Amino acid sequence: MIKKLLFLAFTAGITSLSAQNLIVNGNFEAGTGDTFTNWNKTNGAANLTAEAVTVHGGSRSLKALSTGTLEYNVQIQTDDIVTVVGHTYEVSMWIKGTAGGNTVRFSTSGGTAVYGSAFTVTTGWQSCILTFTATATATKISLDLGKGTDTFYIDDVALYDLSTAPTSDFILNGNLEAGTGDTFTNWSKYNGAANLTAETVEIHGGARALKAISTGANEYNVQLVSDAMNLVVGRSYTASMWIKASTAGSTVRFSTTATSANYGPNTTIGTSWQQISYTFAAKSASTQLNLDLGKSTTTFYIDDITFIGANITLANEKFENQTNKVVFYPNPVQDNLNISSESNVKSLIISDTAGRTVKTIKDPQSIQSVDVSGLSNGLYILSTDNNQKFKFIKN
Repeated sequence: MIKKLLFLAFTAGITSLSAQNLIVNGNFEAGTGDTFTNWNKTNGAANLTAEAVTVHGGSRSLKALSTGTLEYNVQIQTDDIVTVVGHTYEVSMWIKGTAGGNTVRFSTSGGTAVYGSAFTVTTGWQSCILTFTATATATKISLDLGKGTDTFYIDDVALYDLSTAPTSDFILNGNLEAGTGDTFTNWSKYNGAANLTAETVEIHGGARALKAISTGANEYNVQLVSDAMNLVVGRSYTASMWIKASTAGSTVRFSTTATSANYGPNTTIGTSWQQISYTFAAKSASTQLNLDLGKSTTTFYIDDITFIGANITLANEKFENQTNKVVFYPNPVQDNLNISSESNVKSLIISDTAGRTVKTIKDPQSIQSVDVSGLSNGLYILSTDNNQKFKFIKN
């Protein structure tokens, strides 16, 4: 089941989403020698050089020799960027280290300075993200690379205004309409299955809701869990649901199942429909949302669950011309990239951002799925035999 895909019209070339990267030369391609256009080496200039071999995309990246002292001892900073006071922004960069285990951070200047949390760098490319609220009309972004004894490689730095960026609901069957009997498509009963049933009277919308009889013990003793969602590590997401109780005063919470779990606060529920929410930063690219409903002695009714987050360059995309309609999903992808097309796709080529072919597939009938689990993490371009192009990210 595909729900709420973000569709884009295909005209020529590769389409992109309306969100604009506000950092000029974030891919470090522009510049000569060891200079980077639109960037200023504010500290440790000799330790900041151009790199042409270890790159995430394109032909150049930033190489930073860390000094092992303070974060800002090796620091490169953007030009002033026009920002809107009160808007929420997300800055990200792709980074890897030669040793691993050392830390970097983002910081900002302009208005009230923001200092990001220490981000531990590994030996493989990974995305580092900071979300902040602008307090000035001009903001500089700093990459603080001095705390550690490592060599870092940085590429594809981006800044997006999340207040205007496209968003998506990553939950499938959040309204709980799909399913038969007491089952709910795209959801699993991890604990207290007998206490989780379909409800057709106490509903917030549609024809079905979830009825949960709480047990009065632990939160997780009655637990409904979503299918895994493909998220961006470090990006903030907001889970919400509409809920009411047969008696007031009992609590529920959201949590996640991932490499490292998130636990929301216990929220007190009344006898009228109310919407509760929990915002957190994703810790894993594959994450499940848990509804923890067991720590009470009441009956809950739940409906219209959402899981909203920015979908900037990671949207499912639809490309059209006069004769073909093709949908590729999910994006980002970990294992299998699915293809849905009105005309058969019989051959395709996957290339990296340098134009090198990394995978070729042919099928005389139709290609419906592509195994990309063996590809390294990063950005790729898929081209089909019916002249479609698709940009996707492998996580």
